[in-house]
Amino acid sequence: MGISLFGGNPKETNNEKDRIDSEHQLKIEALQAEVMQAREKLRESEARMVELQGKLDEYLSKEQQIAGVMIKAQISAQKTEAEARARAEILLQETDEELRRKNQELELLRIKAQLFKEEIHDRLDQYKTSLEKIMDPSDDIAFTPTLVAKEKKNEQKLIG
Repeated sequence: MGISLFGGNPKETNNEKDRIDSEHQLKIEALQAEVMQAREKLRESEARMVELQGKLDEYLSKEQQIAGVMIKAQISAQKTEAEARARAEILLQETDEELRRKNQELELLRIKAQLFKEEIHDRLDQYKTSLEKIMDPSDDIAFTPTLVAKEKKNEQKLIG
């Protein structure tokens, strides 16, 4: 018999060693299986990460496109608003000018109407004065109409 490494029976020691080797081998195989599973999970995670990165890049691209469209829309809306304000201002100015002209025309027509009214009153006063002179009862001279015969006029023409 040989000398035992651990001070016991070499057969037992060998059995113990085989058992420990077997346990270690099982542990190594289990650890290798875990490493393989971890590597597989890592590959899956990396693939998932690449997929998610692609989606993220796609979303970022779409976000930039949407932001660009929104900026262009905002600029367009501001331009349209500015143009509308300018047209409205021109329209207001034209309307104010038209209103001013119409007010001037109205005032001119009022003045003309007042002058016409005054002129009519003056004429009526003149007619009234003329009628009063013609029909003045203070004149005692009576107006007697006389008829002139045509024959007398013709005779006077021949004589004259």
